[in-house]
Amino acid sequence: MVPQRRAILALVTKIGTSYLHRVHELPFSPDRDASEPVYLQLADHLGRLIASGRLQPGERLPASRDLAASLGLARNTVNQAYQTLIDRDRLRARVGQGTFVMDEAPIPAEHAGRSAGGRSFVWESLFSGPARALPAHLPREPAPTAFDFRPGRVAPELLPLGELRRLFGRVLENEGAELANHLDPRGWPPLREAIARALVARGVRCEADEVVVVAGAQQALDLVARVLIDPGDAVALETPGYFGADFAFRAARAHRIPIAVDENGLVTDDLARVLGHGRLKLIYTTPAVQLPTGVVLSDERRAHLLELSAAAHVPILEDDYDGELRLDDPVRPALKTADRAEQVIYVGTFSKAIFPALRLGYVVAPAPLLDRLATAKLSSAFTTPALEQAVLAEWIRSEGFARHVRRVRQEISLRVDAGLEAIAQCMPEGTLVRRPAGGGGLWMTLPDGFDARTLVRSARKADVLALHGAGFATGDNIGTALRRNLLLAVGAVGEGDVREGIARLGACATEQGAIR
Repeated sequence: MVPQRRAILALVTKIGTSYLHRVHELPFSPDRDASEPVYLQLADHLGRLIASGRLQPGERLPASRDLAASLGLARNTVNQAYQTLIDRDRLRARVGQGTFVMDEAPIPAEHAGRSAGGRSFVWESLFSGPARALPAHLPREPAPTAFDFRPGRVAPELLPLGELRRLFGRVLENEGAELANHLDPRGWPPLREAIARALVARGVRCEADEVVVVAGAQQALDLVARVLIDPGDAVALETPGYFGADFAFRAARAHRIPIAVDENGLVTDDLARVLGHGRLKLIYTTPAVQLPTGVVLSDERRAHLLELSAAAHVPILEDDYDGELRLDDPVRPALKTADRAEQVIYVGTFSKAIFPALRLGYVVAPAPLLDRLATAKLSSAFTTPALEQAVLAEWIRSEGFARHVRRVRQEISLRVDAGLEAIAQCMPEGTLVRRPAGGGGLWMTLPDGFDARTLVRSARKADVLALHGAGFATGDNIGTALRRNLLLAVGAVGEGDVREGIARLGACATEQGAIR
């Protein structure tokens, strides 16, 4: 009897272990920000496992109670997912026995052929929660056009290629051996020193030890999110606002709370109401040149913002992304200059003033945070490419960078003026636009009844590329906000092409108005 009992026990143990293995082989992380209910997300996930062969015909699925406990979901959510797949003829339920994969479950066309020759690997089942919070696909890059008004681009004629070529040669000759072994995540020391000196012009006084060099402002936002934000933390964002910031905090699975922007910048009274109703972890703002509207945060609101931040013990992330390309004087100093409680994290970038593919930026922050940011950077990238850092440090030291910035500002100012004139002449009556404080972005509001998304689609057929306002709606559940807004970044487009491109856009708008 003993051998028999041992055999039975071994069989029971094997069955139990196999069953538990199956429960844990179905990893799933719901996207809580998605409009689709969690039970449908789970049903689609299980359907992919069936289509790929990971769940075999006739195989029994875990009991809803067990799967719910394993995935951290409500049991009713799993029951609804199972029922959805039963309705789709993918599963069948046997009373008293459980839920099974159909013997001949239909395979959708998008999965056809995947499981030929064996089971395919279902990567969707392995993605982490932060990865699932991001879009599944990057948008396709459109074909080049002469009338490309998308932001984050540079005009070829403004590239300082000759000067950079000489600088690269000089730096390689003089410092190449030292650069080859530079891996400090805080950045190349001479560049950090140059940044600290240059920031005096923005009213920011800091030492080189208070600066960390990063791969553009976007990496700074990602690092701050990784160091400060836990899933579910609330972050206040301007809306309309920078989609890259929304992207970074979405990846951190933050609860993104939109705060309105008007002609005086971030509406701090709205921020105060949000702070009165719950805890925020961080406030993100672009006070010098608000993206995308181009307005400046007023002095009164600057003071109010700092007061709210200090009282609630919520830090401010100041993104001075276009600080170098200010168009008007006098220029207000950075918000960081009034930071008495070390509550402001200051981020800047050189990518806008030189060219976007040069991924160099910096963070100025209190020492405890700066050390964490440098450590977080070390965990993913060790350091920023040293050669580019050394070239930029030499360029700043020689005053060549300052001369380049003055030239770029003059050119962008001319193109902005040309764009404003063309809008007044070619766009429908009632279109609103204002001169930006910096950069080359013209933020337009179309008259009532116009739809910017539709206009962007029709303009593309006329070889004009622009961004509709919905792309700058930040936060959770943004709906149909900013549907009459449009951004034209004219700084990277020649003056003549600015006028011609806006004329074509105006013709498309006129046609849309006639249709409606």
